[in-house]
Formats: sequence, C-alpha cells, structure tokens
Amino acid sequence: MRTGELTPYSWLLRKALLTFLIAGIVALSAYGAYGWKREEQDARENFLILSAFLASFSQIYFDGLGNGLAPLGDLLAQTDVFKNPEAARPHLNNFIKRYPSVRAVAVFSPDGVMLANTAVKAGETLPDFRLDPPYIKQLLSDMTSTAPYTLAPPEYGKALRMWRFTVRYVVRDSEGIPKFLVQAAIPLEKEGTFLHQLPVPPNSYIGLLRADGYQQARFPVSDASDIYGKLSPGPVAKIISEQPDIKAGYFNGSSSWVSGESSRIGAFTKLPNWEMYAYVSVPASYILKRWWQHNAPIFISFTIFFALFVILAYRMTKREGYFSSELINQAMRDVLTGLPNRACLNSILEANIISASSGQRKFSVLLLDLDRFKGINDTFGHAIGDKLLIRVAQTIQTMLRGGDVLGRLGGDDFLLILPGSDESGVMIITQRILDSFKSSFDIEGHALRITPSIGIAIYPDHGEEPESLLKHADTAMYESKRLGRNAYTLYVDQMGKRVRDRLEMEQQLRSALQNEDFRVFYQPVVDMQSGEIVAVEALVRWLMPDGKLLMPDEFIHVAEDSGMIIPLGEWVLRTACRQLRLWLTAGLSLRVAVNLSTRQFQDPLLMEKIMTIVQETGIETSRLELEVTETAAMLNPEETIEILGVFADKGVRIAIDDFGTGYSSLSYLKRIPANTIKIDKMFVDGLGSEVQDATIVRTVIALAHALGKETVAEGIETEQQYNEIKAMGCKYAQGFLLGIPLEAETLTRLMASWKDKNMILFS
Repeated sequence: MRTGELTPYSWLLRKALLTFLIAGIVALSAYGAYGWKREEQDARENFLILSAFLASFSQIYFDGLGNGLAPLGDLLAQTDVFKNPEAARPHLNNFIKRYPSVRAVAVFSPDGVMLANTAVKAGETLPDFRLDPPYIKQLLSDMTSTAPYTLAPPEYGKALRMWRFTVRYVVRDSEGIPKFLVQAAIPLEKEGTFLHQLPVPPNSYIGLLRADGYQQARFPVSDASDIYGKLSPGPVAKIISEQPDIKAGYFNGSSSWVSGESSRIGAFTKLPNWEMYAYVSVPASYILKRWWQHNAPIFISFTIFFALFVILAYRMTKREGYFSSELINQAMRDVLTGLPNRACLNSILEANIISASSGQRKFSVLLLDLDRFKGINDTFGHAIGDKLLIRVAQTIQTMLRGGDVLGRLGGDDFLLILPGSDESGVMIITQRILDSFKSSFDIEGHALRITPSIGIAIYPDHGEEPESLLKHADTAMYESKRLGRNAYTLYVDQMGKRVRDRLEMEQQLRSALQNEDFRVFYQPVVDMQSGEIVAVEALVRWLMPDGKLLMPDEFIHVAEDSGMIIPLGEWVLRTACRQLRLWLTAGLSLRVAVNLSTRQFQDPLLMEKIMTIVQETGIETSRLELEVTETAAMLNPEETIEILGVFADKGVRIAIDDFGTGYSSLSYLKRIPANTIKIDKMFVDGLGSEVQDATIVRTVIALAHALGKETVAEGIETEQQYNEIKAMGCKYAQGFLLGIPLEAETLTRLMASWKDKNMILFS
C-alpha cells in the first residue's frame, strides 16, 4: 500500500462518517419539524386555557364589583346625599378600601350633576360632566339601564386625570325611578388592576376587547392614548367583526399598538355575560424560544457527538495499524482468563505439528475438564464460577515450564500443549497439576473443592493432525471421568469404543427415563437391639429389554454427566414415597431413605420438588430420610449446613452416607444437622482381619454418640461382622446378611413373614 493511500478500513470510516452525518441531519430535521408542530399546538392550547381563565376571572371581578355597589347605594340612600353630599364621603372611602383596584367613587344625580367624588378633595369644585356630551350621554343611558350594573368603555377621567373605565349602579325608588347613580372608576395606567394578577409567559400582552372593537383594558400599556378610545387594529378585532357569534379562537398577525413587534400569536375567549373578549398574546418568537429550549440539548449533543466522531475517526485512521494488531491479539485471547482461545490454540497446535514433524520430535496435548463445575455455577452463581476458572488457570500456569502453552477451549475445558514432552515427561507434569487441586480454592469466602479429569494425546503416536489429537485427548479425558474423575488417562485405541458406548448409553438413558424402564428396590435397615426392620433404603435399577437389571454403578456416572440424574432422582423419590404410603396404610411403621446425588444436592429447586412430592403422597416428613454422601456435603460445607438446616426445619431426616471416605472435619460434622451417620462398607469389610478398620468403626460410633447422632453400618455380610458392630454400640445395620435389595411386593411379603416369626431377615 502506497504512502498516503487510504486503507479499506479508512474508507469504511469515511463512509460511516458521511452516512452518520446524512442520517443525523435527516433524523434531526424530521424530529425538529415534529417538535415545532408539537410546540405550536401546545402553545395554542395553553393560550386558549389562559384566555378562558382571564374571561372567567374578569367576569367574576366585574360581578363582584357591580354587586358590591348595591349595598353602598342602599347605605347612601339612607343619608341625605343631595343636601349634604360630603356625608357620603366616609362610605365611599370605605368602599375603596374594600376594593383596592378602585381608584375613585362618585355619585351622580338623575340629571347628571356630580354630587360627590372621592378623587376631588372636600371643598373643591366638582367637575361638570354635563359639558362633555359623549360622557353625559353614556351616563344618562346607564341611568335608564335595567341591568344589575353597567360597564362603560374607557375614558380619560377629568377628576383622576388618567384613563379609566367605570362600573355604575343606579339606586331607584319603590316605583323604579332613578334616585342617583353610584360610579366606581378603575384606572388603566397603574399597576394593581385585576389584569396584573394573571400568571402569563414573559412578554405577554393580555386584555379585554369590546365587541364594538374598542379596548376595555390592556396590560402592559406604554401609551394609553394610543390604545384606548380608538378602534383596535389587531387581529382579534378583525376576527370578531367577521364572526360576531364566535366564542373563542386562536389568532396570529401584527399588532400595531405594540412597539417593535411585527407579529404575535395568541387566543381569545368571550366573557360569559358581557359582549367582551379576553385575549392573551405573545411574540411569534415565543414558539421558537420554547422549541429551542426543549430541543437544544439534542442538537448540541448531536453536534458534539459528531465532532467527537470526526476526531475519533481521524485518530483511528492514523493508528489503524496499531489497533489492527491489538484487535487481532484480542480475537485470539479468552476474554475471561486472558489465555489463548480456541482459534489461537489451533494455530499454536498447527505450528507445533510443523516444528515437531521437521525435527522428528514428540509433544503432548492435555485436555483438562473440571469435574462437576456446573454444580458450582448452579449453586454459587456464574460470577463465582468465573473467578474459580481464573484461579484454576493461574494455578495451572505455575506448574508449567517455559514454552508450555495453556489455553481455554471454552466453558470449563482447558488445553495444554507441552512441546518436547514424551510419555514419561507428560506424566510428571500432569501429576503435578493434579496435586495442585488437592487444596480448596478460596473464592469470596467460599472454600471450593474441585478436581480435574485429564486426557492425554501424544504427537505423532495418537495423531498427526490437530483434529485427531484433540479428539483422542477428549476421548481419554472422558475415560478419566469414567474411572472416577480426578485422574489422568493416556489415550489408547480401545478408548474410542468406550466413548461410543458411553454416548449410546446416554441416549438409552433418555429413552429409558421416558419409558420408565427403571425399577426401585428396597433394602431393609434393622434395629440391632430389637431385630426389627425400621427403615428401607430405596435403590434404583435399570431394567434392560432383555430382562437384565443394571446396577447403579453401571449407569449413574453417565446420568450425572448428562444431567439426567435430576429427573431420574425425582422419579425415584416420588416412587419411594408412594410405596411408603402403601406400607404405612398396611400398618407397617417404616422410614424410607433416598440417596441424593451431588448434582441433585446442588439443584436450587430441590427443596420445592421434595416438599411437593411429600404433599402429593401424604407422608410425614419425619418418615423421609435423605442420604447425602460425605463428599457432596463437603463440596461447600457452609452451603451444605444452610441447605440441610432448611430440610431439618421441615422435619426431613438427614443421613451422611459413606462416612469416613471424604474430607469432613469435626467442626463441620458437629454443625451439620444430620440425624444419622452411615459407616461405609469399606471399613465394615475389614472387621475381624484389619485392626485399623475396627478402630475406625469404633471411633465413628463413639463420635456419633457424642454428637447425639444415630449410626448405620453398611455392607454387613457375615454374622461375625454383625456381632462385632453390635458389640461396638452401633444402633442400626444394613447389608446382604440382613436383607438384599428387593422389589416392593417381594419385600412386603418377607416383612409380613418376618413379623409373624419375629426374627431377623436373612437372605
């Protein structure tokens, strides 16, 4: 590529920049147009509401003032206002105090002579409005009006020396003949009128326009003489003149009485009882200001974002080479652990094959899978599981030599490539890795125990292509799991058949579970003092099409690995509880013990499933005993104590199975709410021949007694074992000597026979 020539990536950035700009402008234009229409509609609706409020408020104000003049007129009628007009002044002043917006109150005789006026000091000459024909004409017309009060248009008051309008009330005698007129003057050039009390936007103009086109009141006013006493040139007057019956509406256009304003928008509403309209208007720029206030953040953000995008695109173009290499490196790394990922490992594996083939050297491939890692994820959550994976990766890396490669294939699978390692060398490193897993991993206060199953394939003995090496290492890894996990296996040709057999068994298991091809057998548990059968242990068998019964050891590990142990265990539990219900109904007082696998014990829905089955079958919880292996219980002791505590609170009995084969400590054993400790068969087998086994059994029984727990000795096959165990103080016993596992019907008949003979049941 020539210097200065744009790379395809740079062209892509430029196209993205242009596309973003065009799309942004189009989107912002559409959004802006929509926002403008929305602001315009909102403004029209708000102004109509404000004008309606002003109309209602003005009507209430006029009614209140007009009706307030009636009591004043009645009070003045009781005084001789014609002979002594000054006697009315205190009443007039009191009225002004009650109505602060009123500046002056005057009293006129029926012929238009002013009798009193608070705007004129006592003793001064009162103005003679009879010399003002328009004024006296309106006054005399109002004198004959039958309305409760009259509202005169604005005039320049001679006494107040300012523009005002008047509200007038006529006092009549019993025959309806006017006696005098009381007039209240409301100034229009000062603050404090009712128009100043309406909450409106800044730069608003509000007012009252009479139906004849004259302004009744307006705020604000810069020059009252340019507004009052003249026909309004504004758009409201024009609309009213063209539509006399209109009640409300919107308007826009010029308003010549507003200096410097060429166009305004607003709304008007007719007063309920007067031929007058209340209006509110603002400059046309009001919508633009509101539109900008509401949309400025978006436009500014777009501008800033676009500018940043341009800068970022420029910098990315300049440093494309650096970023490209970084992206390639990231694409070859596992996000969680930082180890080489599957794609990177394939490249490394191919490189090692090329190097080894040219020098005729060997190298080893190890596929490592963490045993029962899904159970940790299900129990503690994926966050804890992820941290465990990181710790595992760190631990393995400390075991490796220079040049060895550790990568993560995905999930809980790791791949190790050990250049120059033959069979003897890889065994040393693999054993070192296994030893590093003997200690628990402390993850956020959880002591997690986990083991690896490792499969080994060696180049070129087990393959000369990456696919064959990985396939054979995977086959060997599954062989390690089949052999009990926590082990390593070197691939041999016969393993391929075993893997195929395992996959075939997994498929058969699924079908058998659907067809209920399993059977539950029950083995008696005997009270060693009374000889009575007090409980039975439920044991699952797989009935094959040819009638053969498969023992659990032949298929349970496949059920565990495939996850089918969950539905299978639930089926066994339900079947055993139903059978127990039948035995209890028949008068047999028994308990039933059901084994929980490690996978089941980690099932978050375990409690819900068990309690549902107990309720369905109607048995008492104390009749059900759950057997948990010591290994499963110690996977996470604190979690185990909590889970078993919930079961204990529900009344379900707990038994620790295979005791002595795991890693339990006395402190945890003391805290675990178990009712029973089952002594493993491997210790019982040594009685009579192995002194250490007898010591262990005796110690376990003593320990159980000290902790208030019952003991069950498993695997008793001889009378000597039975007698020794009984002499040691063990409470219960189980084994072929006392009764082999039998189907429910057979065991029911034998228990009835045993009950009749009152003797121990031997097989």
